[in-house]
Amino acid sequence: MPATVRLNDIVDALETQSDESSSFLDCATGQVATVSHDMLREAEEESGEEQPNLPAWQKEELEIAKRILSTDRFQELPTKFDVHEWAIMQDFSRSVESDSVREDLLHAIHGAGAFRNFKDTLHRHGIESAWFAFRTEALRQIAQNWCEENHIVWE
Repeated sequence: MPATVRLNDIVDALETQSDESSSFLDCATGQVATVSHDMLREAEEESGEEQPNLPAWQKEELEIAKRILSTDRFQELPTKFDVHEWAIMQDFSRSVESDSVREDLLHAIHGAGAFRNFKDTLHRHGIESAWFAFRTEALRQIAQNWCEENHIVWE
């Protein structure tokens, strides 16, 4: 029987995505692991004869990277390109009840510096907590959909 994953673990991984790493679900254990692309490359290139001189925490990450590459038990989580942060910002902006705040937010997300302008506008209107709650719920829905599409049991 496949392991059950905690949906919050997937949401946490989606919230902390970067260009330098990818997150994977270990379908055998239900654990989510984030591994740097450098470690994935190191695991690909390693001949097996010589262990690289790495600190303990990186050796553990390297072992996970090796398992990701050598087994079929890992499934990559949606990437930041699958999440579409800008679309989430637009959805949030459109959901704001105040006409003036809504227009301010919609204006902020267009043009150069859209992400910075959006955050500044949130701060100016004092609605950061509403944004973070909205974003977390959007990521939760993405995580749920991903689990359902991939036949993964979640709690």
